[in-house]
Amino acid sequence: MKTTIDIDRAAADEAAEILGTKTLKDTVDAALREVVSAELRRQLAEEVLAGMLSVPTPEEVARSKAPKLPVGVLEPPRSDG
Repeated sequence: MKTTIDIDRAAADEAAEILGTKTLKDTVDAALREVVSAELRRQLAEEVLAGMLSVPTPEEVARSKAPKLPVGVLEPPRSDG
């Protein structure tokens, strides 16, 4: 969608440098996505702090990363031929 707006070019240039964008359109699009992402992160942090969302303990994280099967069980049998 094409829209005409006045933009603070100094702020847009600074945002482009931070966001690593080349065009004004890319800068505006990336900035809008970043605002939405920041709000979602804020909401998530709020839920964690309020105890509404559990955060795994280090032990739970370690258990989730541990192998579920013994090492080598999925390897094909070797032929000794």
